Amino acid sequence: MSNLSRVFHQCRSVIAALGCCALMSCGHHVPAPVVNLSYDYSPNSRQPTESSDNIPEFHIVERGDTLYSIAWRYGVDYRYLATLNNIDNDYRIYPGQKLSFAVQQISGGRDTFDEEKLKLAVFQALKLPIQDQKSLESAKSNDSKVRAHSRQRPNKTTASVNSSQNLKKSARQPPIASGNAQSTGAKVARWHWPIRGPIIDRFSGNLYGNKGVDISGKHGQAVRAAAQGRVVYRGNALKGYGNLIIVKHNDDFLSAYAHNSKIHVKENEIVKAGQVIADIGSSGTDQSKLHFEIRYRGKPVDPIKYLPKL
Repeated sequence: MSNLSRVFHQCRSVIAALGCCALMSCGHHVPAPVVNLSYDYSPNSRQPTESSDNIPEFHIVERGDTLYSIAWRYGVDYRYLATLNNIDNDYRIYPGQKLSFAVQQISGGRDTFDEEKLKLAVFQALKLPIQDQKSLESAKSNDSKVRAHSRQRPNKTTASVNSSQNLKKSARQPPIASGNAQSTGAKVARWHWPIRGPIIDRFSGNLYGNKGVDISGKHGQAVRAAAQGRVVYRGNALKGYGNLIIVKHNDDFLSAYAHNSKIHVKENEIVKAGQVIADIGSSGTDQSKLHFEIRYRGKPVDPIKYLPKL
């Protein structure tokens, strides 16, 4: 079976499962709560990326939020979030705006999952070219069994509660790379160390493990951009990070610089590799250090695998 066929069969099984989930919810509906998930971290706590179990159905945009910072908080790809919410390519959002993480409310009080949005998000996350997207559509149209199964109303007397919950969890889980995945798409030509100093805590792929590396430094020491990019967030709205900068390097890679005492750049500013963007501090923590992260398609990856060897 070709790679394209395998991708299609994976996608169609997800779509079929989600269709069943949507139909099961028609009989009894409990309105989804509006969740603005945050944590009260102690100074020495880790910065968790939300698991698929903890990603809310909705997030209400607050003042100072950007699409990138919200995606960062929940560990999802910003493009996936934009696609689900029909956000233009400028990725502009507004305070009070309700962002959905997958399950869409429709008239009649029922929950459903938008199949077209799911397919588009899958195409974008897998970076399929246009011709492959058309091939997937053609293959799907020829598969009447899957289409019939996805529309079939399940027997409520035999559908278990656990099965329903598992399907709903799958609906909220974005089709993006795992936390330890290596880049197969756009690459950063060269990464640079943001500061030089002893590493006091290393990356961990666990939910409450360290999502980057912590580097010890002196208060006021210069923090430099690890690669060329554009500042897409600066602020302190993400608890546990203190004064934070997020830089977008390309469509796949973002980097973050936390606990700064002073920030020298503005949002949307273009920065060069090695440019001073902040000063080391202890905001949001108990000692002067830099918490540095690299994210690939929304998921944390080990910065040590990308940075040059010392």
